[in-house]
Amino acid sequence: MSMSPFYRKMRVKETAHVEKLATKTITADTTLQPEDSGKVIFMGKNGVDITLPDPPFEGFNVKIILNEDNATAVCKISCNATGEFFAGSISTAADGAATAIFDGSSNDVISFATTALQGDYVEIISDGSAWYVSGQVAIANSITAATS
Repeated sequence: MSMSPFYRKMRVKETAHVEKLATKTITADTTLQPEDSGKVIFMGKNGVDITLPDPPFEGFNVKIILNEDNATAVCKISCNATGEFFAGSISTAADGAATAIFDGSSNDVISFATTALQGDYVEIISDGSAWYVSGQVAIANSITAATS
């Protein structure tokens, strides 16, 4: 059984392109800018603080990953203005249970405790009025909900 000429002459006209995620490494206190939206942020250990842009705008999103085991000082991610809060939860890798719950009305700080490990992360997305957070940690309570 022969194939029709259409199939014998099929050609691929497109070239495959590898698409890389935009990344940024932060090793000192930093305020994120609107152009940081869509990036994977690698956060340094021991006291690095990241502040989100103000005001929150629809579609802003980042994934923040601790790039080394934290050991001596808490790292924080904070809302930039009064009246901005986080809503969502962080779960543990072991059992998926929520270890940090952000209530959307009082929690304006995400704290990476001194027990946080390389690879613990949060994803933050805004709808223009609130910051939504999700993420995962290796050890329960390594990321906590806090108030400034």
